[in-house]
Order: sequence, then structure tokens, then C-alpha cells
Amino acid sequence: MGFADIASDNDEKTNSLAQRQVARSDDVVGILASIAPNLPKILVEPDRMLTAANTISTSVIGPTFKSKSFPENVSRSTLILLHQLARLPNTQKSWRKDLGDAFNDAKFFGSTVSLVDSDWLPLLKQWTLSDKERMPELLSRLLAPTTAGIVFGVGATSARLEADRKTQLNLRRAATLILATMNDNFVTDLPTIQEKVVELLTATTTSSPSSTTRADVFLLLRALALKTSAVHLATLWPIVNAELQVAVSSVVAADHSAASETYNNYSILQACKLLDTLLCLAPDDFQLHQWLFITDTIDAVYRPPQFQPIALIDELSEELGSTALASTTQTESAAMQAANSTSRRPLIRPGGINDEGNWERKDELVGKVLRPFFSQLSIFAFESTYSMNVPDWEACKMSLLRDLFDERSIVKAL
Repeated sequence: MGFADIASDNDEKTNSLAQRQVARSDDVVGILASIAPNLPKILVEPDRMLTAANTISTSVIGPTFKSKSFPENVSRSTLILLHQLARLPNTQKSWRKDLGDAFNDAKFFGSTVSLVDSDWLPLLKQWTLSDKERMPELLSRLLAPTTAGIVFGVGATSARLEADRKTQLNLRRAATLILATMNDNFVTDLPTIQEKVVELLTATTTSSPSSTTRADVFLLLRALALKTSAVHLATLWPIVNAELQVAVSSVVAADHSAASETYNNYSILQACKLLDTLLCLAPDDFQLHQWLFITDTIDAVYRPPQFQPIALIDELSEELGSTALASTTQTESAAMQAANSTSRRPLIRPGGINDEGNWERKDELVGKVLRPFFSQLSIFAFESTYSMNVPDWEACKMSLLRDLFDERSIVKAL
């Protein structure tokens, strides 16, 4: 056997050993998770049970969440163990701290969507219900945009990026908590949420935080639309309608204009996805205004001669040349998707118009996502409505989770 064969054999043994060690550590956590519910029966005395729970928290949960490899090192067994500890009496202090540390870690939004949906959200629900101050405390971190202080230079850029990053993370945390809890759980916090949204929508390219945070405001609004009854959102619709019109219209704004600088590519995409979600869910109050955005009559399917669009999306579709360029196959595809589906889903999604990509160039975003979206939205919404299907809430939620837990769209600090 040669040196190369020996080295290769050693590498295989090392890799195999490392894999076994990882599997073994996960097995230990899994065993602890199965034992944790029975700690009161095994240890009997409350003090001993509390000591055991604190030891598990200090030795297993805490180091996992504080590791440099967080959140990649968090397995489902770890979260099940934490969930079981949270159900034990008098353990609130330890498990709340562990969960709070993980949730407030900037790396939290690198978690996998499947693990967030299956385990993180139930944990966050329990955490939020046991501490009513979670949302108010989170909203208090959202600061109004300001232009005070240094306006130019590297220091100003660094400070602005840091403010953008913190604002983005806190907006996403608020949206995640809204998704984690039951419907209408944060109705009492709605006035404060609305106040913060209005403040952040005044941000410009030079303010701190800047208008880069617009996209994350749209993510928060999508979460509210999914988890809040329409009756509670009445005062929010004028703000949403006005902002959507300006954001979507900025697609055709001239380069270096105020609108094109205020709304970057990701903000425009998230504005379109908010509109897409609202048309899918069709809240009562929003239906009164949807004609501003789409043609919601039979004209959407059978356009009369000399048709002049009034709806914003159809106007933009013509301005971008989508109507002339869109093939009959595309239009039929939108109609068939809506008619053949058993539920109403957003148009921008896997299986519909795919928005996966790094949309740094506006022409690519327009060509691959926005142009087909604008050209098909009215007919898709019309067919979806008259198919009499119910909204696919799960599809809307998973679409939002994928956007929330996409680290690529979070500003990197200098």
C-alpha cells in the first residue's frame, strides 16, 4: 500500500469518526429530549428537577446557541429538548434566556425555513405568550429616520449601514413573532406598529436608517395581512395603498430620480409580493381598492377593442411593452394555473413566476419577474377569484418565511 492510499484511508477514517461524533452528540440531545418530560417523576423533588433543567440549559442549550456555527449546529433534537424544558414548572428563567439569546442573534435569520416552520415558530409562540412585553420591547428598538450628525464620509456610511441592519433585523423579528402566534394576537400593539411603519416610510437614501429598509417594512405588512383580521387593519389601508402605488410605479422611474433611488430592486420586488399576497387573501377592505391596481372585471380576460387600462399594473404592463411581448401561452398559463388550482395562491412563487435570484440589475428583475408578473396579474387574479377557491394560507406563510430567512437581503455592516 502506498503513502497516498494510507493518507486516503486515514482521511476516510477521520471523516467517519467526525460524522459518528456529530451523530452521537445528537443522539445524546435526543435522549435528553425524551427524558426531560419525565424529570418531575424521576427526580420527584422540585429543587432537584430545577437543578437538572438548569444544568441541561447551561451545558447543552446555551453553548449550542452561542457557538460560532450557530444556527447551522442547531438540530431538531435541540429545539425539541428546549421545548420540553419550557413545559416544566419554574424553568422560565433559563429557557426564556436561551431562546431570547438565540432570537436576538443576528445570525438567527440564517436558519433553515423547514426548521423554523416545524420547531422555532412553536417555541417563539410559547415564549411570546409567556411574556407579553416581547413585541412592545421589539418595537421600541425601531428608531425613526434621522439626518442629524455626520452626513458625509466613511463614518456616516458605516453608521447608516449599521442602522439599516439593526432596523431590518428588528422588522424581521417582529414579522416572525406575528407569524408564530395565533391570529390577532398583537391587535393591542397595532397602533404602535402603524406608527413605526409610518415613521420608517419617511426614510430617504441619506437618512439613518435609510430607505433600504422599505423592503422589510413590506415583509412586516405581509405578516400583518396573514395573521390579522381585516377589521383591525382599517386604518392601515390608506398607508398601504399609497405606498404600493409609489413603490410599484418606481419600476418605470428615470434613473437617479428620487423614486428610483428610494426604492431599490428588492424593495420593488417585495412591494409586488405584498400586492400579490393581498390579492390572494382578498381582505374585505382591500377589495374596495384593488381596481386601482388590477382590472377586476371581465375586461381582464377579454379585452375590448381600443381598451385603455386604468389599473396601475396594466398601465405599467403596456409601458414596459409586456402586452405586446407576452405570448398567448403566458396568458393562458396564468388562467389555467388559477382555474385548475384547488386553492388561491400568489402568482410569484415556485411553480408560478419564480423570483429566485440575485436581482442586482434592474433590467434582469424587470425581464424575468416583473414583466411577466404585470402582464399576467389581472387575468390570474380574475380567474382565481371566480374559481371560488379559498386562499392557500400555508403557501402564503411559507413564501413569507423564505423571504424573512434569506440572509442575502440583509445589509452587511462595514
